[in-house]
Amino acid sequence: MRRPWALLLVAALLVLPAVRADPALSSPASGQGLAEWTFSNPANYTLANASLSPNGASLAWSTATATDTTQADFAQASALENVNLTASPGDVVIDNTSKPGPVQNLTFQPTPAQLSDNYLYKGNGGNPNFGLSPELKSGNWGGGEWSRAILQFPALPLPANATLVGARLALYFYDPITTNPMDYSAHRMLDSWTELGSNWDTRDGVTPWNTTGGDFDPTALDTVSGIAATPGWFSWNVTGLVQGWWTGTIPNDGLMVRQVSDNTTVLGEKGFYSSDSTNTTLRPELQLTYTTPGSRGILVSRALDAGGRARWGSVWWNATVPAGTAVAVETRSGDTFPADASWSAWSAAYAGPGVAIASPPARYLEYEVILSTDSATSPSVHDVTVGWGRYATAGALTTQALDPPSLEAWGNLSLASTAPAGTSVALQVSQDNGSSWVAVADGQNLSSRLLLPIRVRILLATNDTTLTPAVATVSLAYRVAVPGGTGPLPAGGGSGVPWWALGLLALALGALLVVLALRGPTFAAVGLLLIHADGRLVTQVGRERLLRDELATSAMLTLVLQFVRDSFRDAKGGGGELKSLEVDDRGVSIVKGDFLYLALIGEGTPPAQLSERMTGFLRRLEAEHGRRLQAWDGLRSGLDGLQGELEAFLEKGYRRSQAGEDSRYRG
Repeated sequence: MRRPWALLLVAALLVLPAVRADPALSSPASGQGLAEWTFSNPANYTLANASLSPNGASLAWSTATATDTTQADFAQASALENVNLTASPGDVVIDNTSKPGPVQNLTFQPTPAQLSDNYLYKGNGGNPNFGLSPELKSGNWGGGEWSRAILQFPALPLPANATLVGARLALYFYDPITTNPMDYSAHRMLDSWTELGSNWDTRDGVTPWNTTGGDFDPTALDTVSGIAATPGWFSWNVTGLVQGWWTGTIPNDGLMVRQVSDNTTVLGEKGFYSSDSTNTTLRPELQLTYTTPGSRGILVSRALDAGGRARWGSVWWNATVPAGTAVAVETRSGDTFPADASWSAWSAAYAGPGVAIASPPARYLEYEVILSTDSATSPSVHDVTVGWGRYATAGALTTQALDPPSLEAWGNLSLASTAPAGTSVALQVSQDNGSSWVAVADGQNLSSRLLLPIRVRILLATNDTTLTPAVATVSLAYRVAVPGGTGPLPAGGGSGVPWWALGLLALALGALLVVLALRGPTFAAVGLLLIHADGRLVTQVGRERLLRDELATSAMLTLVLQFVRDSFRDAKGGGGELKSLEVDDRGVSIVKGDFLYLALIGEGTPPAQLSERMTGFLRRLEAEHGRRLQAWDGLRSGLDGLQGELEAFLEKGYRRSQAGEDSRYRG
């Protein structure tokens, strides 16, 4: 049956670009060739400290870790503070867990209901109580008027395990009843008393003091001098007394504030705010300082050397952390050894193991482990691991030999690359299979080189191993012989086949099919094409070369197959494989394997089992030569032995059944 659409389809599809390989070979114009390496197939290159990616070629990126886990590892620390490495070899623990933690401050200002305060008054008007007065008066006014302030604080609001290290009684002076400077001292009270019952003569309104005016220790705890007329806070150091209250060694009967020598000297009187003052912020207070158990141990690690500037990864650690203890890990980095002022500051403590390191890229890194406890129990760090990554300082990648057929001259060698500051890219070529190399510049013309196969080597280097140069493509132009003369060398770039050449190919194939249609009915195989699935012609055998441009021919056939699969699907969504192009009973029979097409061009009516025999033969080829054909580099040197098998099949193999013939079809 005639298929008049076939010739039109071939002519239309031939104008599409050819499938590219690595290196991609193209012909920008007659007699011109261009090889372009895009680094898409690692099998086509020899790599040394280099890697390939969709973006091209670069220096190899490597990752590494360092782990401290033994006593010897931790003993290399650059600094140790209150750390024990021998109690549990291989672990880091706090050496002395009884050390106090940092000093803490607490201002204790009780409410009126909590604080008992009063001032004892001797003078005209009897023996009154001033427990609800908003002020505390103290001093010898003279003329028989005399006053002393007394205060009793409730239990101190400190943690049960606190150690009191300081206490000051603070009173706000607001009323200079007399303005002359006066000295005031604080004393320990020796008997209990009540806020609303105590007065100059009695402790509770009934029981008399042992000495009128209150029972107190005449030895002053502390004295403040020169209180005159300027309002403000004044405080007395009462640490020893309040420590006794806290530890229970001294009963808390309160304390007294009195004018120094008030029993012999008449100076006047001063007024201080009491707990009943309406100004709540100026009421009496105790200013306390204390510590709780809070031992710390610190280990600063050895300087971990990445071997070059690196980007830090994550930090990991394993630790046992009982309740009331903690472990924190920080890092810093720098490019000098040992660490100095040029290093980064310590990072914030990491939230937990496995967190990304915040320190900036550098060659060296230290970690700091901080262990803490508020009891006799210590946390324990078992190991610390730090990760990093960096590029190789230098690398190279080498192409396979390029050997274009009918070579007349080499042209320009060019590359497309990026090289950040401190990195470099260089080119070399070899024409003795890598025994010796010659440096060439980007864009250099190689027309003076011998007409021998050529290999290209790309050298990559960096002074900063956090950076790499990158090469996107390398291209080499060349000139090949064509009938009727030579053409100029291309400068670079371009792909595919010129439109006019594709048009000629379409006409040639059409003419071929017409000739086949005019021949007699006896079938004879005249040509056999083996085509890669990516469109490249692997090889062809036959009585004569059917078409001069093998690449365009094979690409055309592959695209025809794809077009028919995609365009002529049945109603169920399936598609048919194009099995032949026919003009009457003559044409091209095609079978498809896993990654190859086999096309047989014949004259006349093909045998009934031709497709089956071609399929069997193609399966044998893929089974025997599959590995090297799948990775085929496009050069004839990789097809040893294959040509003879194709010639044998074209000569007689297509006539035979599969049973009883050897794998070479030479029986």
